[in-house]
Amino acid sequence: MIKTIIIDDEKHCIITLEHLLKQNKNVMVVATTQDSTKAKALIEEHKPDLVFLDIEMPKMNGFDVITQFNPVPFKVIVTTAYDQYALKALRLNALDYLLKPIDEEEIAIALDKFKIKEIAITTEQVQNLHLFTNGKLQDTIALSTQEGLLFVKIDNIMYLEASSNYTMIVMQDKSKHLASKTLATFEDVLQDNTLFFRSHKSHIVNLKFIKQYIRVDLGELRMIERKKNPLRRTQKKT
Repeated sequence: MIKTIIIDDEKHCIITLEHLLKQNKNVMVVATTQDSTKAKALIEEHKPDLVFLDIEMPKMNGFDVITQFNPVPFKVIVTTAYDQYALKALRLNALDYLLKPIDEEEIAIALDKFKIKEIAITTEQVQNLHLFTNGKLQDTIALSTQEGLLFVKIDNIMYLEASSNYTMIVMQDKSKHLASKTLATFEDVLQDNTLFFRSHKSHIVNLKFIKQYIRVDLGELRMIERKKNPLRRTQKKT
């Protein structure tokens, strides 16, 4: 049985979410509140496995609620009406989100993710994420890895390589991080950054790290670390 708490300043949102959750026999809503200042006491009293948390609330926002705990002893699913930029930020990190208005299918998907995810969330990660979603860490990207949430400088990413439903991030210092997001997700997030170029269906490269273009077959891009990245035919012409 998954014990949950709903924290949202809008009563109708709580009623709707509680109704949807009750359709799942493996979920028990143990408490709800519209007052974010009471959230910590409720969480400490009921010790939930999962908290559905609205981000934009008066008095204390959702990030303020989470940062009262270190480490964070529960998983979080954000309920939000965020703009597109912030959604991109959330999409890359360990916090799952539900976009309002929430429907039954989205709830089911979120609960499935909860069952298979074992990612610890630290207070420091949430604080960084707060800055990230508010546009104050625009030169930084959040990576959801097996070790947790990792923040890296975008300019220091050498290239990204698809690995099934995951993406391998290779940094300037040659360190590698396997992120639990598809390459298409990163392409969406990085589309406004002129440094990054989708050179192939399986690669996104940082143009400042390209050392050489090799004229063989469809063409290859040689990176500074001597890694050869293939070019797709359409990109070779550009």
